[in-house]
Amino acid sequence: MKQSSLTLLALTLTIGSASAQQAPVPSGNAEHGKTIYREVGCYQCHGLAGQGAPMTGPRVSRTEFAFDGFLNQLRHPANQMPPYEAAVLSDSDAADIYAYLRQMAAPPDPNSIPLLKIAR
Repeated sequence: MKQSSLTLLALTLTIGSASAQQAPVPSGNAEHGKTIYREVGCYQCHGLAGQGAPMTGPRVSRTEFAFDGFLNQLRHPANQMPPYEAAVLSDSDAADIYAYLRQMAAPPDPNSIPLLKIAR
């Protein structure tokens, strides 16, 4: 094998093993997470149901982020979100918010809402 092929193989194995070793999802208290979500103002941009909006912030309900990615976004946010450092929001509180967001119910099917049905 050439040196570049070996380097590529080593890089692929390193990335693959790092993603396979993600930290376990912490057990959080969803009820406390709901309280914290409102107290620190997450709802102001992401909505009370975590639905998000194009001009304020993305949907966070039923997040598919791994907890490490979620925590990293809180601590070092992309775009306009303010950072929530550990002094402001502990890892434990973040785990509670994460648990709350993960257990949120899916929105209802629009066809099940009479007001939204279009007369034909």
